[in-house]
Amino acid sequence: MDIMRHLECFLAVGEERHFGRAAERLGMEQPPLSQRIRRLEKELDAELFDRSGGQVALTPAGHVLMREAPELLRRHQRMRSLVKRAAEADTERPPRPWTSIY
Repeated sequence: MDIMRHLECFLAVGEERHFGRAAERLGMEQPPLSQRIRRLEKELDAELFDRSGGQVALTPAGHVLMREAPELLRRHQRMRSLVKRAAEADTERPPRPWTSIY
């Protein structure tokens, strides 16, 4: 499971409070979005949305995740950027001479 993609989907639904609008915003169909949210709920062992009454509302666990997820996504993006820059810098350096440990 790509947890970061699942968190992006969760945030879209949480902000829109509507699966259809969130799916449109994410450029995907609603059924796969719902499936991602279900998988995330299963992974976290918590219901994130109250889907009763024809509306979508955050549960207490959903509120916690709405506070925590943006920072997780920012940190993940920062990590990817730092790793990419380090890898690019490493390819620009001349190769190290071969050395033997014997």
